[in-house]
Amino acid sequence: MDINTLKNQAKELTGSLRDLGSKKEQKFKEKTKLSNVLNKLIKEAIDLKTRKREIEKELSLFKKKRNERNNQVREGLKKLKKFKEDYRKNKKKQPKISIEKILAEIQQFDYQIQTGAVSITKEKQIMSKIKSLKKIIKEHEISNTPPVEFKRIQKETREVKNEADKIHENIQKLAKESSEIFERLTVLSAEINKIKRQKNVAKLVQNGLKDQINILNAKLGGVLREMSKLPLSATKSALDMFKRGGTKNKVDIKDALKKGKKLSKDDILKIQKELMRK
Repeated sequence: MDINTLKNQAKELTGSLRDLGSKKEQKFKEKTKLSNVLNKLIKEAIDLKTRKREIEKELSLFKKKRNERNNQVREGLKKLKKFKEDYRKNKKKQPKISIEKILAEIQQFDYQIQTGAVSITKEKQIMSKIKSLKKIIKEHEISNTPPVEFKRIQKETREVKNEADKIHENIQKLAKESSEIFERLTVLSAEINKIKRQKNVAKLVQNGLKDQINILNAKLGGVLREMSKLPLSATKSALDMFKRGGTKNKVDIKDALKKGKKLSKDDILKIQKELMRK
């Protein structure tokens, strides 16, 4: 096979390698971009799961406190109910008193005193009766007024109920946040799986391109070895300038090919670049 045929084959292989290399680089960038997106989504998912666990702990504590407050409210309501029942029983035992009649009687006595139609002795008697009647009214008011203990329990129960309501509001807010996180995690899970599939496809394509490049590189190496078998004058323009190693120990690539030595990737890349300039 003459040098021109070999050079054309080498150029054709080099062109194909260049196209495959470009596609491989493109797939690498695509995979890198997908990896960045995937890492971002995974981080968001991890952060959300961490927050969800925190919410679950907070909900557990709040629910415990709410249950404690609700139990206190129930106990308070039981005590208040008993107070009311005892009050109704005691009230039934008390004689029926008409406050209106007593007030009218007091008003009548006052009128007698004001008009001066009574003696001093009689006035003292009337004043004593007025005092007794006012005492009856006061006792009646006291008996119909809830005791101090009742008011205390009523106030405490109301305060505890307000605390329970506030805790319940916090529980609802946290439950809503937890629900929103769950919905977002569901979306993230689908997106992550989708990106993983795309990344796997890109990796498979990239590996396929690597295999093709390896095959073409092997073919190019064979063409270059064939070229090395031709007379030096015929291969000089394609091979003479390729040297490997430093200034103290230069190794001629053409000589390496003649001896059947394997070309390194750097050797093949150097030859590819040179052939592309031809």
